[in-house]
Amino acid sequence: MKSRNLILTLAGACALPFSASAQASDVQIYGTLLPFMDHIKTSGATAPGLSPATGGATQVAATAYTGDLGNLPARNRMTSGTSNLGFRGSYRVNDDLKIIWQIESAISPDGDAPNSLTSRNSCLGLEGSWGRVFYGNWDTPYKVPLLFVGALRGLNPFDNALTANPGFNVPGTTTQNGRANTSADAAFNRRQGNSVQYWTPEMNGFSGRVAYSVNEGKTTATTTVPSVSPDLWSALLTYKQGAFNISYGFEQHNNYFGLSQLGGSTGATATNASSKDVGHELVAAYAFSTGTKVSAIAERLTYDTDETVAGKVNHYERDAWYLLVQQRWGTHQLFGAYGKANAGSVTVLGGGPATTNGLGGTQWSAGYVYSLTKTADLYVSAYGMNNDRSASYALFPPVGKVAPGASTTGFGLGILYTF
Repeated sequence: MKSRNLILTLAGACALPFSASAQASDVQIYGTLLPFMDHIKTSGATAPGLSPATGGATQVAATAYTGDLGNLPARNRMTSGTSNLGFRGSYRVNDDLKIIWQIESAISPDGDAPNSLTSRNSCLGLEGSWGRVFYGNWDTPYKVPLLFVGALRGLNPFDNALTANPGFNVPGTTTQNGRANTSADAAFNRRQGNSVQYWTPEMNGFSGRVAYSVNEGKTTATTTVPSVSPDLWSALLTYKQGAFNISYGFEQHNNYFGLSQLGGSTGATATNASSKDVGHELVAAYAFSTGTKVSAIAERLTYDTDETVAGKVNHYERDAWYLLVQQRWGTHQLFGAYGKANAGSVTVLGGGPATTNGLGGTQWSAGYVYSLTKTADLYVSAYGMNNDRSASYALFPPVGKVAPGASTTGFGLGILYTF
């Protein structure tokens, strides 16, 4: 709902200079609500006793295998997905320059969690024929094309949590201002604070984005720990032509020590002074005239450290892909998705024995959507995340910490409304 009419009405009752200023401004209130109620459980956690020598993975400790104790009981729950409330606007300075701003908050129609006012995409910047530049807390360019590989206008438990995520209970999506010293440091599906972004205008179907998140978390060296300077770079190149679009995304995290969350050594030590984590993705979609749309993601994630202790993990990489098919007819939609992450490869300093046995996983979903109006949908879905014996991929939001080998399955009913 636009608030411009309200502003102009108030301005008409006040001084003329205020009215002139209001005519150069535009303000909007918007939001998305998508509560989803589902029945969910985990099962099949790998029994104790596994080790790299008996078919386990180098990066998973023998104590992590818990068997039935690691399975989470079936339960009913309600989630809010990416429900949000936002305010955005602009002020025209001249014919080719606008001041732009946005303040967006995550909200919880299920009442589970409070959120700060700028917990989602928020910014202040400038826009003209040359493009857009802003400071803020915003989805990285790498994340952007992933948002459009989904059946609905928002993220639900049945949506893709396999790509931009190496497993190991790393969150499927996260909002961070920099390095957090948690599992989120290894995630590539990020909303990143302390950042500046530039978006090009579209030129012959091509457009691009680049982002830099500053090294605000730089540390001071001590006699035992080196100084680290964590920062993030992200870039996206997109081509759109009619019903076809394709994007290439790149992202690099310097000194985030993501490998320390994936079975590597703790970061920022005298024997492990720096790191580099890199993501490459290719995302494409085609909408047929029959109402069928096919979307696909292919990705490689790599994690490297400057480890100096022989026998310690210093490199891990894994590939993944994800496919979504949607069929629309009138107000109805059927969808199905399937994705697979391979076990990848690992190395240890000095070339010692290393294995990624059982670190692969798959994700699937199927569902039906009925559109009540252009802004409201009812939907049902069944879904699952299946882990190989050493893997711990989790859905978003997770039902809890996933034990190695445990698979998550669920089904539910939701409603979505945008304004």
